[in-house]
Amino acid sequence: MSRLDHRLEPEGSVRRFEVINGAAGRRRWSADDRARILEETLVPGAVVSVVARRHGLTPQQLFTWRREARQAAVRRQVI
Repeated sequence: MSRLDHRLEPEGSVRRFEVINGAAGRRRWSADDRARILEETLVPGAVVSVVARRHGLTPQQLFTWRREARQAAVRRQVI
């Protein structure tokens, strides 16, 4: 016997959740927007996952942006 509650109106509080699908396509971020968001992650005590959540990103995306920014800075120093 299943222990799942299949009622349409559950007792107690209902938690909010978002459904994200790929139908809308990828969001494009300008270089200025990326830089602003990345600066937020560099503030002492900043938590990358909190910054990501605030902007509707995944922490992995922010870490990728940070890695790309570091690599670009190294390339500029070499030239």
